[in-house]
Amino acid sequence: MAELSSGKPPFYERKHDISLALEICNGLRPEFGKGTPEIYKKLAYKCMNANSNQRPTASEFLDVFDFWLESLHPESYKEKEKFGYKGKEIKAMFEEADKEIPNISTSYKKNPDAIYTSRLLTFNNLTKPVNSSIMTSYLNDEENDKGIVLF
Repeated sequence: MAELSSGKPPFYERKHDISLALEICNGLRPEFGKGTPEIYKKLAYKCMNANSNQRPTASEFLDVFDFWLESLHPESYKEKEKFGYKGKEIKAMFEEADKEIPNISTSYKKNPDAIYTSRLLTFNNLTKPVNSSIMTSYLNDEENDKGIVLF
């Protein structure tokens, strides 16, 4: 989700090594592109939650994503409300975000030690994963909790 938002793979500028793994365990998460809707970031952060039991299931994720997709198309969804938003509100958020797409650069200098293929990384003694303070504020923001109340 972060790559779709920013146009660049997560941590593309970093060496994929024990240092990066430790920083991720300590709460480092990928950045989002300018103009990314808050509800999109919140869903992504829920998916990246250090506590795997608090991540949405595939079915919950699909339910949210389906509503977002439905909200972008037929007029019949404009007034439909789900997850605390009406379809027309979701549509407006993503239309606003679409204005930033022409400004997103997908070109970047690749770090030769940032490898994006499946491989086994064996790191001993990693710390227990935690969420960053930014992520925690998204996950605990009750005032802004509508949009993806899944569980």
